[in-house]
Amino acid sequence: MAWFLVRRLLANAVVVLGVAFIVFALVFLASDPARALLPLDAPLDAVESLRRTLGFDQPIPIQFLGFLGRAIQGDFGTSTRTLEPALGMVLERLPATLSLGAAGVGVSLLIAVPLGILAAVRPDSWVDVVARSVAVVGQAVPGFVLGQVLILLFAVTWRILPVSGSGGPAYLVLPAIVVGMGSAAGLTRILRSSLLDILGSDYIRTARAKGLGPRRVVLGHALRNAAIPFVTFLAFDLAAIMSGVIIVEVVFSYPGMGLLVVQAVTNRDLPVIQAFTFVAALTIVTVNLGLDIVYGLLDPRIRLD
Repeated sequence: MAWFLVRRLLANAVVVLGVAFIVFALVFLASDPARALLPLDAPLDAVESLRRTLGFDQPIPIQFLGFLGRAIQGDFGTSTRTLEPALGMVLERLPATLSLGAAGVGVSLLIAVPLGILAAVRPDSWVDVVARSVAVVGQAVPGFVLGQVLILLFAVTWRILPVSGSGGPAYLVLPAIVVGMGSAAGLTRILRSSLLDILGSDYIRTARAKGLGPRRVVLGHALRNAAIPFVTFLAFDLAAIMSGVIIVEVVFSYPGMGLLVVQAVTNRDLPVIQAFTFVAALTIVTVNLGLDIVYGLLDPRIRLD
């Protein structure tokens, strides 16, 4: 297990280094980063002075090493809009985004696990039809459309849930449903198909022949093996969940990192965009490492590869 963790940490370190280079390259998407950081009517001598001050006149490798050294220290510069440290602004919004992401994953699991199990245990029944319908609707309806529908029903028509902002668990309900629905659709299909394959295997028939009850066969024997592709899909779906969180935060005016970066893009606030990209990628890498550990615990053979 120790060697398994070391390999995963080394692989994630390479990923983080690649992310750091991409974050560094974001500055050059505007062709002239010094011009992008200044007002449009800034004089040429001010642009040249800023270029020398920030080191943009140096070779690209030297600039990258300097950026990497500052990033390790948590220095991504200051916001061009508020003049506050960019990383501090992002980290201030991180707990709200993590809460929404965790709530969305929770909603996804609450929908996908029961529906996937029941659909596999009772194929072609009404439960199976409902599960497949949820999967189709969840993948077909865009998050911003579902968000508007939920706002219209629960906040405008029935007035039982808040429509925007934060301040308690009630503010998470609608955004978490929107975040979780898209992921629940794919997870339901994966769990259903995996369980159907495993329930027809020889060792499951042997367990039933020994007199084990249906609940023990499904939950005690089949579900653990079916969870391996389930966890794999969840790990690959994290990036989609993160992008969904960004959209949902804008729709519900939820004060998280997503809303902050949309405002930063609007204001061409490059330091905040860089800090957000790095923090978001690091969050996904960290959660993926946790899922890798769960993956190894579910299937010990993986730790030996």
